[in-house]
Amino acid sequence: MIKIFRRNLSRRARRYARAEVFIVSIPKSGRTWLRVFLHAYFCQLRSREFTLDPKELFSRGDVPEFVFTHDAWSFLTARKLSDRITGKPLVPPGQARRKRILLLARDPRDVMVSLFFQLSKRTHRYGGELAAMIRDRKVGFARIVDVMNGWMKEWAGRENFKLVRYEDCRRSPEETFRQVLRFIGGSAIDEAALAHAVNFSSFENMKQLETSGKAKNKRLRPGNQDDPESYKVRRGRVGGFKEYLKAEDLQYVENAMKTLDRRFGYEATASEPATAGANVTSQGPESRLPGFL
Repeated sequence: MIKIFRRNLSRRARRYARAEVFIVSIPKSGRTWLRVFLHAYFCQLRSREFTLDPKELFSRGDVPEFVFTHDAWSFLTARKLSDRITGKPLVPPGQARRKRILLLARDPRDVMVSLFFQLSKRTHRYGGELAAMIRDRKVGFARIVDVMNGWMKEWAGRENFKLVRYEDCRRSPEETFRQVLRFIGGSAIDEAALAHAVNFSSFENMKQLETSGKAKNKRLRPGNQDDPESYKVRRGRVGGFKEYLKAEDLQYVENAMKTLDRRFGYEATASEPATAGANVTSQGPESRLPGFL
């Protein structure tokens, strides 16, 4: 188990100090979807024009301030040494103890495939094959599992912690997002604003926003307009990893899945969430795969 010494000496720590809720996730776990939903909900609730700019959303002080962060993932995979030295991506220890933490999880097998397309088609940080990236010690499958296990071990069982799974959002978006709003706090839930935000953040509408450019935000912008795999809103399927992994790659990730903390509810032999107990994984020293640009 990788242990993270939490400290944040960067200027970002000031924003974290203002936050009331931290929304933590591995990249490609559905946080853009959740971000669009939350912004749509609070903009509708306050009769404002939709915006994905957090400064605009929180400027009046009438919306509980939430911060999205990849936390330990960004710390361990940081390209800048300064980010590691200052702990820039990390939720400070005091904030993690006192404030609410919502962990957004997704089946790591689907995360792995989606992350590959993110790094190879959108940010162009990776130039290798999926099979090689799966086995990379820095951003590969074992690292994903290890970071997820670390978060669960550190935070599970606290009153200020909530786990939300992407698959539950897909299965029951209205009820799952209602639970998210209750956890985040603020005023009583407005059902009309909730229905509006669920519809606005639907996969189809987000896809249309990205295709048309109406969102006016780099978070919803394709890497290549002509390449469907380069879109931020790409497929959003549960269990779609099966269409991309070769037999030997699937066997590799299934073996690693057996070490994932069972409280996440993901089984090694199925893409649908289950339920159960707990376990962790360990990982060797970091390496930099030649495919990374």
